[in-house]
Amino acid sequence: VLAASASSANNNYRHGKDTSKATYLIASAADALKQGQALGAQVLVVDPPRRGMEVEVVNELCKPINRHQPYTEDPMFLAVQEDDTKVNWVNDVTRLIYVSCSFDSFARDCEQLLNSPTGWMLKSATGYILFPGSDHLETVAIFERRV
Repeated sequence: VLAASASSANNNYRHGKDTSKATYLIASAADALKQGQALGAQVLVVDPPRRGMEVEVVNELCKPINRHQPYTEDPMFLAVQEDDTKVNWVNDVTRLIYVSCSFDSFARDCEQLLNSPTGWMLKSATGYILFPGSDHLETVAIFERRV
């Protein structure tokens, strides 16, 4: 999240708009995951830059579901319970919505997800030409994980 966007969100909060189900954080996706931002979430939306998802994020998504990991939205609870390398920060995520502005990096990330032992399946992918006259294609893909 850009600093200006976070500031706008905080302004909405001060003016009484309901932001109880939203968290505003300025961090890389990998850092946000390790801070527990996806704990308890069933759906994860990613919109990475042209280089694609951070390696750490792809690695988390490619970890098998830890059926022994307790359900919690509190990262401190897991930090006390388990070694950090055993925690699956996206354990509850069963749907991934991937918005991509680079088909090459999307294809690379897609291949890693689909070839991982975690049960990710590509349910749909749609290309959008948002900039007519250019060869730029935005892709929105929906992945689901068999659990």
